[in-house]
Amino acid sequence: MKLKLELQNKTNCNFADEKLLTKIGRQVLKVFGQKNAQIGLTVFYVDEKEIKEINKEYRNKDKETDVISFRLVDNKDNLPLTKKNFPFDFDNSTKTIYLGEIFICEQVAKNQAKDFENSPFREACELFVHGMLHILGCDHHEEEETAIMKKYEEEMINYLNKEKIN
Repeated sequence: MKLKLELQNKTNCNFADEKLLTKIGRQVLKVFGQKNAQIGLTVFYVDEKEIKEINKEYRNKDKETDVISFRLVDNKDNLPLTKKNFPFDFDNSTKTIYLGEIFICEQVAKNQAKDFENSPFREACELFVHGMLHILGCDHHEEEETAIMKKYEEEMINYLNKEKIN
């Protein structure tokens, strides 16, 4: 499995951790059945103003949100994310398929952390998991989709707890 994660910390967020997000991302791929994946993605930590602009432009919602994901490769059949299955999306220079971008709002993560009795660091990790599941094709518009996504999120919550990621 190859995961090339790039972190863009636009807010100088003190709980952004590229190495840990990469580790968590690999576990998400494993849980999702993508143990042979060769992917790249970018995670941005942004402020409330930027996430609000993104949310308005792409989702027509004029308010802040916690996380927004942009999936660039459609994989409805959950094929292994490899060069063999996605030859036109495979980048030979990075040896990955660039799946997309995840935007996490630092301040919303901090605010939500209090509500969920999490640390801001833990909340941002959970938001990353949520965003990555969206990039892999999960959604929560319909009841059945929500149940599937919730199952993956629960597995990842157990993983975060086991790894003592607080």
